[in-house]
Amino acid sequence: MTQVKLVTLDVTNTVIRVLGGVGHQYSNIAKVHGVDLDPDNVTKAFRTKFKEQNKEFPIFGSKNGLTSRQWWDSLVQKTLTQSGMDSKNDKLSKISQDICVHFETEGWVLIPESVSVLQELKNRNITVGAISNFDDTLESVLRRMSILHYFDFVLSAWTVGHAKPDPEIYLKALDMANTTASESIHVGDDYQNDYVGPKKVGMQSILFCPDVSNIPTGVKCSITNLSDLLEYV
Repeated sequence: MTQVKLVTLDVTNTVIRVLGGVGHQYSNIAKVHGVDLDPDNVTKAFRTKFKEQNKEFPIFGSKNGLTSRQWWDSLVQKTLTQSGMDSKNDKLSKISQDICVHFETEGWVLIPESVSVLQELKNRNITVGAISNFDDTLESVLRRMSILHYFDFVLSAWTVGHAKPDPEIYLKALDMANTTASESIHVGDDYQNDYVGPKKVGMQSILFCPDVSNIPTGVKCSITNLSDLLEYV
């Protein structure tokens, strides 16, 4: 069996997740400004508007001359109005700004056992990298979560200029770790981005899926608890 020298991890919903969910966070901040929104409606609106925004302005607008903050501010305002907030409400811009700042500074929680797994990987002298379809705030978010030091490198879609499942982002990781695909494992929660994508460059991929009933047919390597990753290294 080939010795594992590199483990790369997705970030959102693999190492950290939004505390309470997007709908919960957005509606709570809106309520501070006197605007009542249904969290479920916000969640649905966010999913719809995120797909539209990402299609029109890929990789957080980095290729369209936008800053990531401009990209998010636009998305948040679209989400709020889609959720029922009046687009002419003079509080719209302020609520959107507060939401953007909130997710740059807080709003996240660690996935159970993520810290112990990261520590054990380091104990085993395995190179650890983050590969995430995140914007340019990724490192600062990880730093605020007190886990940045566990990663030997951090690759966001914004900094690399390619988003998963584009092969370039995985190849960049292999280059930074100075290792081969056969000596590397990637783990994450998204079937295309974290399971299919890494396989195409020869990496072993493991799908992180806490609900065993949601594991797609054909997935040969999956874990329901992040600590189970250690069995593969």
